[in-house]
Amino acid sequence: MKKSIAVILCLLIVLTALSGISLAEAAKVRVGISWVADYPDGDYDEDTQAYMNAVEKAGGEWVYLPCATDEASARAALAEVDCLILTGGEDIGPAYYGEEPDEMLETVNDVRDVSDFAYAKVVLADDIPTLATCRGFQLVNVACGGTLYQDIPTMVESEIDHRDPAQEDFAYHTIAIADGDSLVAKAMGGAGEYTVNSWHHQGVKELGEGLTVTAVAPDGIVEAFEKKDLTFMLCVQFHPEWHVDDGSDEFLAFFTMLMEA
Repeated sequence: MKKSIAVILCLLIVLTALSGISLAEAAKVRVGISWVADYPDGDYDEDTQAYMNAVEKAGGEWVYLPCATDEASARAALAEVDCLILTGGEDIGPAYYGEEPDEMLETVNDVRDVSDFAYAKVVLADDIPTLATCRGFQLVNVACGGTLYQDIPTMVESEIDHRDPAQEDFAYHTIAIADGDSLVAKAMGGAGEYTVNSWHHQGVKELGEGLTVTAVAPDGIVEAFEKKDLTFMLCVQFHPEWHVDDGSDEFLAFFTMLMEA
C-alpha cells in the first residue's frame, strides 16, 4: 500500500514538473465564482473581489465564470472547476416564482438571472458542491420551487433591520442554529446563537422543495438552509466573505468546507 502511494506521488511530481506548476498549485481546489458582469480588464467590483480574497485566504484558486446563456453553457463552464459560489447582488425577477413585481421591487438584472439560474440548475442536478450567499441563497430557493418576500420591511412585521436603512454599511443581528449536525453549525462552530452581517430587503417566503432550514433570525426570517440529499449545498442569507474581509477568520470555514467537499 505504501509503495503504491509512493508511486502515485512520484507520478504527480513528474506531471506537475512537466506542466510547469508546483505540487502545491496542482493541489489547489478551483472555486468557480458566478458571473456578475463582464470585467475585461480584470477590474472586479469590491463585492466580487471579497469572494476572491476569501477563496485565496482559504487556500483555493478562484475562477471567475463566464455568463451562462443556458444549462449547456453553464455545465461546460462548471466542468473547469471543482465547486461553485453563487454570489450576492440584485433582486431576482419575480416572474421566476410566479409573482408580479411589487412596487418595492428594486433593480433586476435579467441577463444575470438567466446565467445564475442556469448555474443553479446544473449544480442541483449534477451534485456540484455549492456555497450560496444572499442573492445566491434566494436564487437556490426559487430554483427549488420556493418564493420570496419582495420587500421584508413592508411585508413582514419585524423589529430587526435586515439592511441598514441608510444603505451605508452592513446591519448586524443574531441568528439561531438549532441543529448541531447542520452544515452551517459545523461552519460556525456548533449550534447556538451568532451575530452575522446583513444586507438584504428580500427573503424566503415559501421554502423550496427538498430544502431544510438550519438557521433563522429572531423574527423568523430564514438565514440558512441546505439540501441534505446533495454532497454540499449550503445557502446563507448573510455574507461570510465580508466577515473574512473584515478580519473574522472564523468565517473561513464556509470556504474551507466548500473546498473540502
